[in-house]
Amino acid sequence: MIKTNHAFKRKKGVFLTVSFIGLSFLLVGAVVAQTVPQQVGFKDVAFSSLDKKGCQECHGESLVDAHHNTSQAVSGDCAACHSVSTEPGKVGVALQRDCMVCHTTSPHHATEAAANNECGSCHDSPGISDFSTAAPSYGISKVTPTVSNCRNCHGEGTVDGVQVFNPEKTHHGISLKGCNVCHEEGVDKKDTTIRACERCHSVKAIHEVLGHVGKDACAGCHGGKK
Repeated sequence: MIKTNHAFKRKKGVFLTVSFIGLSFLLVGAVVAQTVPQQVGFKDVAFSSLDKKGCQECHGESLVDAHHNTSQAVSGDCAACHSVSTEPGKVGVALQRDCMVCHTTSPHHATEAAANNECGSCHDSPGISDFSTAAPSYGISKVTPTVSNCRNCHGEGTVDGVQVFNPEKTHHGISLKGCNVCHEEGVDKKDTTIRACERCHSVKAIHEVLGHVGKDACAGCHGGKK
């Protein structure tokens, strides 16, 4: 019985040690996943998840004048945006307060500024302030971050009551020029490399972005995997 107790204690000790180590890795992973501050620039939201409040963060409280200056409104085509009623006692137009009813796709990256890679005209984030369209000349090594490493810092979750998403979800809504902006033609889209990210996010910008510059932050992206 005594030997059994000692064996149990040893096993229990090993179990507790392994559990503690596993918990430590989980905590480290959780810390890494929260390193990108969502309070800097535009939150990592998907366009389809925006609501009126989210749109107003950039566009202001009232957009009546802006909407009434559109070609439809100027020409008198109220029905382009409003449900118009001519029924006796109910004559008038219905006011639509949900931006996403009309704006079903993002217009942001169809602008002239976006086409000219002038990302800083809308984004006030260190991660893209120094963008690049030319990939580095040196090759990818065993310590080069993979595209999936982006999730270490750009994870999914809730920030200030707003749902934020991983890079795949957010990036799939930004390009109106086709998949080849990020993915090589004829190559499996799952095989995208860090070079695709570096077309817009330069190495310099990636290393300067808030969250990457802290002590021991290198291991969050450089995990030793090809």
